[in-house]
Amino acid sequence: MPRALIIDDDELFRNMVSTLFERLDFDIDEAEDGVDGIQALKKKKYDIVTLDINMPKLDGEQVMAILHKRNEEMPPIIVISGFLTKEKIVHLANLGVKGFLRKPFKMKSFFIEVNKVCPIKSSMQSA
Repeated sequence: MPRALIIDDDELFRNMVSTLFERLDFDIDEAEDGVDGIQALKKKKYDIVTLDINMPKLDGEQVMAILHKRNEEMPPIIVISGFLTKEKIVHLANLGVKGFLRKPFKMKSFFIEVNKVCPIKSSMQSA
């Protein structure tokens, strides 16, 4: 079973994304900030990660900078944020982000983006 990590400081949002991943038969872990997210990534392998930008302790850009500096293989990462500018998207893509969704997003957009960056679930389109 594939594994997803949701890194977001909004518990309600994490619950919503978790529910979407559950519809795709993912095992899900959650982290409420960038520090917890980095720790989770050190402990387990994930098939996909969703990452918020604005969070306490370590924001999404700082998390990506740390992961990029490690220069090790990282899972596909989708940034989900209401604060995505073209410049930020280019910067994050250069750090290794594979997908982007603007909050709020439609459920179908989520499934399409997940399938694009993590094609291990060919049945995602029908979810």
